[in-house]
Amino acid sequence: MGMNGTVIEVSEVSRHFRIAGHELTALFGLSFAVRRGEFVSIIGPSGCGKTTLLRMLAGLIEPHGGQIRVGGRPVRGPGRDRAVVFQDFALLPWETVLGNVAFPLEIQGLPRGEREERARRAIALVGLAGFEASYPYQLSGGMQQRVGLARALVVDPETLLMDEPFGALDAQTRHLLQDEVLALWQAHPKTVVMVTHDMEEAVYLSDRVLILTARPGRLAREVAVPLPRPRDESVRRSAAFAEAVEDVWSSLRTLVAA
Repeated sequence: MGMNGTVIEVSEVSRHFRIAGHELTALFGLSFAVRRGEFVSIIGPSGCGKTTLLRMLAGLIEPHGGQIRVGGRPVRGPGRDRAVVFQDFALLPWETVLGNVAFPLEIQGLPRGEREERARRAIALVGLAGFEASYPYQLSGGMQQRVGLARALVVDPETLLMDEPFGALDAQTRHLLQDEVLALWQAHPKTVVMVTHDMEEAVYLSDRVLILTARPGRLAREVAVPLPRPRDESVRRSAAFAEAVEDVWSSLRTLVAA
């Protein structure tokens, strides 16, 4: 795999659920690839299997058909090469910020000194230095999501998987965190796959936006985002940004109406 080689390959992936005795197909015959260092967003009508897809990429659930390969290897479960940022923060309420961020390193069996040092670095990276001893309930939603981000970054994953990471936040905090994630990603490039329902967020952050059909989810279209990098707030006010968002929206509108 070269520097710009493919990191994630999703080939003809399907996944079913049984709900109240009925078989539901969440995803069907979905294929796409993500290159190293690329930021890709996945967007689609509600219930089209976006979170299911992310959970499969993370190795938390398995596809029923097709295959997912990360770094050339079939995904057989969670791995150190991937980390997930969840919408609901998923923090341990009884642990401090430091304890939450160090937790994945504790699972890996790192000695306390090393994991605390790495956790402090990750906490500083997301702008929370000074809050190491705070508990989740003492923090705002935006700060809690930063802890979630620091916990994902602490393991230095090659691939970051984000499930509606700003979905539970107010618009102002959302914008702020989007800018911080951009700055982090520009300083420490990783391969990122983010699920979102926010078209502006998808366009602002991504190199490409993959649009899924309504259930069963398959790839309807992909939109290459024509905005230069590095990006900042001024991009949101550009005509090119508005056009790209409109492009995504027109595709989505067609799918929802279909």
